[in-house]
Amino acid sequence: MLDREVSDPATGPDGSRFRHSISVGEIQNPLLLKGLAIWRRQRGSRRFPARADMSPRQLASLLRNAVLVRVLNKGEDFEFRVVGDAIVIAQGASFQGKTTAQIEAALPGYGRMLKRVYGLVTASGEPSAYRGWFERGADGRAFFHESLVLPLGEDDAAADHLLILGVYAYKAEELR
Repeated sequence: MLDREVSDPATGPDGSRFRHSISVGEIQNPLLLKGLAIWRRQRGSRRFPARADMSPRQLASLLRNAVLVRVLNKGEDFEFRVVGDAIVIAQGASFQGKTTAQIEAALPGYGRMLKRVYGLVTASGEPSAYRGWFERGADGRAFFHESLVLPLGEDDAAADHLLILGVYAYKAEELR
């Protein structure tokens, strides 16, 4: 399971920077760009689309790389509802049905980091993107990721779900 960033403080195995926030405009992966385009189209003039607007039919080509997270108690916790195969493979386990509090109990620091990222998107109602290297604690395997966190909600007041799209590779250039 993912539980820490690669230990070198500057760069990953190919010289790329470690995990860091990027602007949505910096997304490079075509799969994430497709997901962002669907999200924008489904949102229309609203702040964000409803969960029902982002149906499996809409996301068919993205489902392996998707996670649907339910916002609990206005962002006090988050529950993993659906976790795609590519995410399970990258993390080494499925968090489906788990909350960030349960993940924190099993993987100290990781659940807290997820809660912080998800809380920022829930509070702002704006998409957020990340890129960088992770080392999977179970086997020490390092991989590069690019991820997009998209808010979903029935009304413009608050997000009640998050759609996370993630792509993973052993070399940064494999994501393009």
